Amino acid sequence: MQKHFAQYPIIYITLKDLCTGTWDKIIEKLRALVVEIYDKHRYLISSLYPEEQEIFQRILKRDPIYPESQLEFSLKALSKHLRRYYKKQCIVLVDEYDSLIKYAYNKEYYEVANDFFKGMFSSLLKSNDENITKAMLVDVLRIAKSGFLSGLNNLIVYPLHQESQFHLYADKFGFTSDKVKLLFSLYEDLQINDIRKWYDGYISGGGIHLYNPWSIICLLSRGILDAYWTDTESTRTLVKCLWKASSSFKESIEKLLKGESITNAKVQDDLRYLDLDQCQDLAIWTLLYYAGYLTMNSEKHLVIPNEEIYNLLHGNLDLFSKEFENIIVDMLSFYEVRELTSGKNAEYVYHVFCLGVYDIKIVSKPGVNEMAIIFEFKVVHDKKSLHDAAQEGLLQIEKKQYRVGLEENIKKLLEIGIGFEEKKACVLECLFHRTEEGAWNKDYEKLISD
Repeated sequence: MQKHFAQYPIIYITLKDLCTGTWDKIIEKLRALVVEIYDKHRYLISSLYPEEQEIFQRILKRDPIYPESQLEFSLKALSKHLRRYYKKQCIVLVDEYDSLIKYAYNKEYYEVANDFFKGMFSSLLKSNDENITKAMLVDVLRIAKSGFLSGLNNLIVYPLHQESQFHLYADKFGFTSDKVKLLFSLYEDLQINDIRKWYDGYISGGGIHLYNPWSIICLLSRGILDAYWTDTESTRTLVKCLWKASSSFKESIEKLLKGESITNAKVQDDLRYLDLDQCQDLAIWTLLYYAGYLTMNSEKHLVIPNEEIYNLLHGNLDLFSKEFENIIVDMLSFYEVRELTSGKNAEYVYHVFCLGVYDIKIVSKPGVNEMAIIFEFKVVHDKKSLHDAAQEGLLQIEKKQYRVGLEENIKKLLEIGIGFEEKKACVLECLFHRTEEGAWNKDYEKLISD
């Protein structure tokens, strides 16, 4: 370690912060990032040839004459300058290398972004052995030999679950049990068994148990066992696919929420975004696994890893409301909505839409505690607000006594009123529990989305 420490010029780049807006804005932010990297190496200018100095200065000044096509090769050029100056090859470190492609997949410029970064990484890492000795690329999803990295043939992939010699970095994907015990050794109010229940459960190659590092850091800061999970571009990609998943996939999700494992699902070794376009079950299982929503148990079956993830997946009405409006935006055009929802039968349009998105299943098992959900849709009329329309839906459920006739085994009832206005929605919910006498008592009423 000491032999190699601080002995090589480094090119470090993270692509996460570039995910914003249009493709032109992404290129603008990438230019700024390249300028920042070049600025750290201004000392190189005096060692360059005149024509190289001119290009170097253009980059620093964000000269519009320096085209997007040349931006692809800017990091390769820098590696050449560094190798020549230090007389040593460079090491390249790329964090969240796939974040921009994930972001572009949810936009309209996936192909453009894919071609651009394929050119940039190929020029930097493929035909650049003279200037680069090692490179490490880190991200969530394993998309190493397809998509924009397909031009690279000298990659060694170290995935989370791989056995044998490929679990070299198996203990680097999260915090190990020993590290967590050390971190919380001075916290008397937090028991290690509770921490393990909430955040442990991820199993990497070699059977190493790992904790979610972000959640552990948040727990250290706040001292409260809670779900600290944050949405990522992987989450948004997942949600987009889950709406269109097969019926058998949704049945498997129900098994997971009951604490069962999935024995017939696999993790795809080489995920392609083209697979996501078809919403193939294998691709969705792979996304769920690498995004951290699932792990593999000792039998290599997929399971929910811990309490934090279970709480995220089970009954997350806030997420339902947020994504419900996104689905309206994605699946209905503005003109279709305005035309179809302007008449007196507007509510029927949304009824048909929701029945097309969801698989409706009615299951009654006498003797088993069950929960029922009642929806009522209302369209904004007469200058009412979305909130008023959603509230009107809840009042109609009450007025027309939709609860009457529910089976006796149903002990909890969730009533949801949804107000619609073209491509916008507001969701209100009321949760009730049934008393021993058969009456329904309200637990709470909550505005989920507005």
